[in-house]
Amino acid sequence: MAFSPANEPIIELNGVRVAYGATTVLEVSSLRIAPAECVFVLGRSGSGKTTLARVIKSRVIPSAGVVRVLGTELHSPLDRRRLDRRIAMIDQEFFLVPRMTVVANVLMGSLGRVPVWQSLFGWYPVAEWEKAESILDEVELDGLGGRRVEALSGGQRQRVAIARALMQEAEILLADEPISNLDPELAEDALRLLVRCVQRRGMTLLVNLHQPRLARLFATRFLGLADGRIVSESPPERLDADEAEEFIHHSGAPAGGPDPAGVPSGRGAV
Repeated sequence: MAFSPANEPIIELNGVRVAYGATTVLEVSSLRIAPAECVFVLGRSGSGKTTLARVIKSRVIPSAGVVRVLGTELHSPLDRRRLDRRIAMIDQEFFLVPRMTVVANVLMGSLGRVPVWQSLFGWYPVAEWEKAESILDEVELDGLGGRRVEALSGGQRQRVAIARALMQEAEILLADEPISNLDPELAEDALRLLVRCVQRRGMTLLVNLHQPRLARLFATRFLGLADGRIVSESPPERLDADEAEEFIHHSGAPAGGPDPAGVPSGRGAV
């Protein structure tokens, strides 16, 4: 059932801290993401972007704080299992099964609806096969359903990962550096495809990215992370791509004053 309460954030973090021993890797005082937002998270490697996505997906349990997703506060493994199928995630490495066909990989996105024993024999309902074929056409892989994933190009594998996530019929899609393995000339097209598919479904999208220029093209809001903290937040039109590139690749968190994108730190800064 789709999340629908008016004026309620679909993702909310309050006082969230993730630590391993004495090392804090993520600390978010407040973050709220509305339904159907397209939020891009910018930051250097190790800034906490992946940890933030994994907290929302419940792959990482915070050391402190409150995480509320789709109106549910995550307290127990049961809470997390109930939400798992409603939150899709595209990992940086895609985690496709190379020796399986394209359509078999995409059908794995329906496992929340299809009994495991059926999937082991490839006994998916006709409706699921039809849905998978339709999504493959949508991501421009029509006719490649019977090909093994190991025979595909990097760009084609990325589209299979997108198709599998869409097959899940989730309300939230988290994409962790989804274009990092693509040539620059392919990256913009792939990201445009992802955003178009998500917007068509009214999904909420959170993308971890290293490319500020692309964030300006597709985001409704961007967040800047450094040392596990949200240090900047603004709409994309206020994102200075050159200063953001400097922030991501050469510098750490700013010591007060303007944020790395040239705008004051907004809600969620700590």
